[in-house]
Amino acid sequence: MVRERYSHIWDCCCDHGFLGQLLLDGGRADCVHFVDVVPALMTKLETRLQQYYADQNWQVHCMDVADLPLEKHAKNKQPQLIIIAGVGGDLLIELVSAIRQAHPHLPLEFLLCPVYHNYKVRQALAGLSLGMVSECLLKEKQHYYEIMHVAVNAGQPISLVGDSMWDFSDDMHMAYLQQTLDHYQRMASNPRQDVSDALQAYKVLLPDGS
Repeated sequence: MVRERYSHIWDCCCDHGFLGQLLLDGGRADCVHFVDVVPALMTKLETRLQQYYADQNWQVHCMDVADLPLEKHAKNKQPQLIIIAGVGGDLLIELVSAIRQAHPHLPLEFLLCPVYHNYKVRQALAGLSLGMVSECLLKEKQHYYEIMHVAVNAGQPISLVGDSMWDFSDDMHMAYLQQTLDHYQRMASNPRQDVSDALQAYKVLLPDGS
């Protein structure tokens, strides 16, 4: 989903840095930043980058994603892309909220792939004055992932159930919708959890509207 070229791309919670390396291979940024809080991983990654990407512009940061030095790299109002994938929804909300609070005037874009709590994540993103650029649904190793490209200056509102990502002619999409409905129906059986809004919003997506 990274089709444009950016001045800086931040591959956060990057683990072994595979995504950032693909971005280097594709020439998608003037500089790709690899960010994680695990020193051993980052040391190993830096050694690999020095070996295979010595002629390209990259930086390795062992730090909390909430503390990204975005102001330092801001220039000419060019957007920076921040990628956060493979983390739980609650942590993802915490990180994006902290970044937005620390840099309210920068034209930031986010490529996000939360693990669980997608409805809650979408609610939070909308509350942070972010808009949707594009979104898609991906299945990998029996797990479904919603990938959201959102931006500060995007004009399209964020749908809480991902209106534009669905293709109901695709069995995989129907299976994911049914799985999501089953999940919220189980949650609704607990009187201490009010998920009626989410459950109804997903029911409306059913092709027959039921």
